[in-house]
Amino acid sequence: MHSKGFSIVLIASQLLLGISASFNSHDSLAKQERYPQRIITLAPHLSELVDAAGGSERLVSVSAFSNLPESVKQLPITSDARSIDLEKMKSLRPDLIIYWHGGTSETQIQSIKKTFNKDVQFISVQPKKLSDIAKDIETIGKSLGTESIAKKNADTFRLKITELSTKQQNSKQQNNGERKVRVFYQVWAQPLMTLNQDHIIGDIIQLCGGEQLFAREKVLVPTVSREAVIKANPEIFFTAVDGTKMNTDWTMWSTFPQLAATKNKAFIDLDGDIISRPSPRIMQGAEKICAEINKVRQLSH
Repeated sequence: MHSKGFSIVLIASQLLLGISASFNSHDSLAKQERYPQRIITLAPHLSELVDAAGGSERLVSVSAFSNLPESVKQLPITSDARSIDLEKMKSLRPDLIIYWHGGTSETQIQSIKKTFNKDVQFISVQPKKLSDIAKDIETIGKSLGTESIAKKNADTFRLKITELSTKQQNSKQQNNGERKVRVFYQVWAQPLMTLNQDHIIGDIIQLCGGEQLFAREKVLVPTVSREAVIKANPEIFFTAVDGTKMNTDWTMWSTFPQLAATKNKAFIDLDGDIISRPSPRIMQGAEKICAEINKVRQLSH
């Protein structure tokens, strides 16, 4: 009887444990389902932010030219710099759409929001400084329920900013103190366009000890004259290029022997993937800009 009674108690205990485990499993599943599971991103760097936040496997569509992580190359494309495919978006049944404020037109964003009403969550990012990228990763992680992964990667990114800043301070002390190097960042040649200080690349130039020419222009991407650039006498030029295309033709500047940049032979092409995308890999572009500015500073030491 004692043995039989013990068996009944044991079976009952196992049954209760099983029921409890089942409830816990369903509770965990329900909790997971409260977070977005089907994500669409509307700019190439946004898939990289989702990956850094720990949610790449939830991506169902990306924008044209998205190439990181590798898995996004197999996903359907529902947007590019000029257009969106609303019907295709609808067919993919997203529950989260992430867009770049300023990178996608407000008209397009309103069309998307009107199409999905309140059925879809939206996250907007607009990084103006390197530190904003870390915040964007954490924001996305919080939305996805992957805070621990997001925080780890955000903190790693912040550490890289600190390390580069420290490296720059040491370099400036060794080479002509605090003198800033005059930098012209060329976005486009015809018409001639640059960036103001509110762009994230402006933050990078400042971190690297550069004096960003035309930084105080009111427009984010101002048009400037060739004469104004020559008068400002940049010591170094930068531009972003598609890695698959030919290098920039710098003859519109290098033919002016009086330019400091011509004397320095400082006309630098940057891979657009590592400087034009406000995602973790922009630090590769930042390190390149710093290294080139340091070379110019050493020439005048």
